[in-house]
Amino acid sequence: MSGATTDEYGTFVGFYDVWTQNVRGDVEFYVRQALKAPRPIVELGVGTGRIAIPTAQAGQHVIGVDLSPSMLAEGRGRAEAAGVSDRLSFIEADMRSWVAPEPVELVTIPFRAFLHLMTVEDQLACLDAVKRSLVPGGRLILNTFVPDPAFVVEHARQRSFHSEYVDGRGYRCEIWVITEHEVTTQRLAVNVSVEAYDGERLVDTSESTIRLRMIYRYEMEHLLARAGFEVEALYGDFDERPLTEECREMIWVARKP
Repeated sequence: MSGATTDEYGTFVGFYDVWTQNVRGDVEFYVRQALKAPRPIVELGVGTGRIAIPTAQAGQHVIGVDLSPSMLAEGRGRAEAAGVSDRLSFIEADMRSWVAPEPVELVTIPFRAFLHLMTVEDQLACLDAVKRSLVPGGRLILNTFVPDPAFVVEHARQRSFHSEYVDGRGYRCEIWVITEHEVTTQRLAVNVSVEAYDGERLVDTSESTIRLRMIYRYEMEHLLARAGFEVEALYGDFDERPLTEECREMIWVARKP
């Protein structure tokens, strides 16, 4: 994760893989894109290395940047266990200001991490830092979900089951979500509750909040244009199909002139 001022996402480390499983095909997509670029590449919002580690396993060198010390610690451990520590470095920094020491040809912001930037100023600061991290002709690739106001309003403030998993203690854990939506700011507060059960007995509950700002298609186009990027492609899924009404993901490929 990236963009917050504290380690708000530390509580997600234990179930981050479960939390992200509803997005299908993104790992394979980003690995394919990374292998097209000379080494190294930069991944902003690297988290636990869910995408960066497979990318390193495929042979690419990755600089992973994130603001969460807990996520980075988990990522380093996973990279070492996977045997790719020599091809994957983790840096604790803010994607609104971090600039690569040497310009690269590819910067990625996977799993909707760009939506953690809550203001236009933050979004443009990030895009400016990305642009300074790229060589001329270099590319930025990121994905965001397609905002669906009707869905958001219908499910606002309703407790919804997300998924379940078994934690390290052997307890069955249920993930529940309550979403709050601000119409005028396009902000979402995703309140996440994890309930751990020993059989049918509730053992404990942990709570955390993810804060996002929805971005619409042409809003993103304007942000990229203001930052000096050229949109090279816009896909509606990770199989690179065109964006249509049925699509729920926007994958942007932008080029630094």
